[in-house]
Amino acid sequence: MIDQKRWHRGFVPVPFSFSKRFCCRYQFGIGSKRHWARCADHRSPRIVARGFMRFRTLCRLLALVPVGFGLAPLGQALGAAAELGVRHRIDVMVSAEPDAPVLSRLKGAKGELSFTVRLSANSKESKFFGMLRPSFPDIVVPDGAGKPLVQQTKLWEEEVCHQRRGLPKVTVTQLGGHFGEGEGRIEILAINRHIGVLVPPDELTPGIKLDPGSDSFGVFLAFRAQTRNSRLNVDLKIYPIDCFL
Repeated sequence: MIDQKRWHRGFVPVPFSFSKRFCCRYQFGIGSKRHWARCADHRSPRIVARGFMRFRTLCRLLALVPVGFGLAPLGQALGAAAELGVRHRIDVMVSAEPDAPVLSRLKGAKGELSFTVRLSANSKESKFFGMLRPSFPDIVVPDGAGKPLVQQTKLWEEEVCHQRRGLPKVTVTQLGGHFGEGEGRIEILAINRHIGVLVPPDELTPGIKLDPGSDSFGVFLAFRAQTRNSRLNVDLKIYPIDCFL
């Protein structure tokens, strides 16, 4: 005998018993008033409970529909607000190798340098292509190879935050200048090698990859252009700076 006080989770107790006969549709004739009245009296409580459970589940699902539609734009807005972009800064520094002629013969002498940098930085939000021509007058030759000829200086920086499309393409194409005066004066003219042109005496080799690092400005990637005879180095540091689009 089944306990008549049986509880279904989340519902009031439903009294039922299998001692009462369930109506048979063949007993009173299908469609007769006596048939339907008798069937209404003998409906299974289990069927009623299942129907109510389905109704409650449907109501819960319908209640979640507006919530889902309301959270979708919020998630999109938060994703857009949190999307990171990047902008780049390029610094330059000039140094001399320990066997450079300027260090061995012209310590303390004054000089000047200038060079040409070809730069291409293109993205959907920002486009730049051109030649940068920085110059550095009044350079004093240091007394050792550990000190640079030109201190680290900002060469170029993007103002617009854009999507990450790789690093700017930057190449030092020419380096010129002089150090000292009189008979001991050293002239410097270094250029890149070009197809169909004789190799220059003081060839400039760009694109030498250096180890990445970090400093007070952030992490950076470094590339070097080096002259063959004058033994000078032009180092370019590319800083990727995170920003919000």
